[in-house]
Amino acid sequence: MTTLFKSKTKRNIPSTRGKSLEDDFRLLLNDERSFDISLKCSDGVTLRACKSILATRSDVFNNLIFNKSKEEIKIIKFNKINSIVMKAVLEFLYTSNIKKVDLTIKDFIEMYYAANCFKLDELQKDIIEFTNKILDGREDKDLGKQLLSQYVEIFSIKSYNGMSKLLIDFVAKFKLNPLQDDSLSLYGLRYLLSKTFEIQIPFATPEFELFKYTLNKVKRTIIKDYLPNKDSTFNMDYEPNIVKEIQKHLKPFLPYFDLHRMEFICIMKYVEPLNVFPSERILDVYRYKVDENISQKISNDSRLIRGVPIFRWQAYQERIIELTYGFQISKDGFTLEVCNMNNSIKSMIADMIIKGKGVYEWDIVIEKLHKTIWIGICDYDKTLEDDVIIYIQGYHGWVLGSDGYIYHKKDRKWYGAELKEGDIVTVHLDMTEKSFAFSVNGDKYPIFSEWKITTSKVIPVVSLRQGSRLRIQPHLNELP
Repeated sequence: MTTLFKSKTKRNIPSTRGKSLEDDFRLLLNDERSFDISLKCSDGVTLRACKSILATRSDVFNNLIFNKSKEEIKIIKFNKINSIVMKAVLEFLYTSNIKKVDLTIKDFIEMYYAANCFKLDELQKDIIEFTNKILDGREDKDLGKQLLSQYVEIFSIKSYNGMSKLLIDFVAKFKLNPLQDDSLSLYGLRYLLSKTFEIQIPFATPEFELFKYTLNKVKRTIIKDYLPNKDSTFNMDYEPNIVKEIQKHLKPFLPYFDLHRMEFICIMKYVEPLNVFPSERILDVYRYKVDENISQKISNDSRLIRGVPIFRWQAYQERIIELTYGFQISKDGFTLEVCNMNNSIKSMIADMIIKGKGVYEWDIVIEKLHKTIWIGICDYDKTLEDDVIIYIQGYHGWVLGSDGYIYHKKDRKWYGAELKEGDIVTVHLDMTEKSFAFSVNGDKYPIFSEWKITTSKVIPVVSLRQGSRLRIQPHLNELP
């Protein structure tokens, strides 16, 4: 006679069944009695599972298992999903959670691919959220390039989804150094260029530097032991077959460069002699540069950088300079404080020179305010001292003081935009008209017409004392 609810287990090991649906279904992952289908993974490992659970939890599995032909499906093969990732997918399908499978960051792209294949929206969101946390929490910015390269290998170069957007946005917001080797593959770079060519996202690398970065990466692929320096990037003094290989490898990248975003002298001296761009494109740019009417028409869209310019404080990677001059800069390079005790005014510039034509905008967030601060731009050439781009006395350039005045040299003019703690100040710089204006919390003040910018190269600058804290950020109102 059988007694209902009577456990057949030993008394000192009580059963956990019935207490947690998640735990009960996790037990089924290893219960051979429920297995009726095999999943052969890309690494040759075959996993077993229950058809009914897979079909119930995923429309894709349902269509694979119970197809219209009514043939009994006993095995399904996967060419791009390894057994570690598949185990995690199975655990999610069984329990809506992943606890038992140890995934590394390198598994995330393949995991996302699997979640995308099986149309598991919640799992995709979880993977994106976790990947974002890991990227933001690491000082090693090369990880984003690794993952983007891995993404392009697994997905097609035409694909675009939540994961690719995350990785593109992450890689784009850090400057790509033409002289530095990194983990971004040529396919990954091509994908980055194609997806950022005509969209407005924060971008840190000027167009000409982006082209130099691409050229050096191509050369590293073709020329053994190639070590780029300031003089070697545009050097094409190689055997004819090597030159042809370089030109061949560059060709797929060319549609994703905007020559209008490069200076005339750079095109004439460096780009045109490479003989990689069609002559029509080169001549077209020359016409734009020479014809003032056409140039004026496109100038607002012809900054020397794609997307929305993203700036960081110049010394964010130079901790010795920070300590020497009394600055404290956040690890991400956006937030600036002065930590000296003598109450002197100190100035810091951003990490990108602004030149050429076009409209540039960026925000300064006043996180803390002590006495007067100054926000604006300065002449890049005149403020260089011994190649150290740090200033230690007073304000510089054309700047808005928190007292509501515009300052330049030893003069000041009333502007009426008084600042307080918590305000967001937007700098509006028109390099075509050589004019500037400011907004405070979205309210734009008039163009300041009494002083014109008298230099061809400027750079964002702030001046502050100890007790103030400022954050520089992209002007995201440009985004659609």
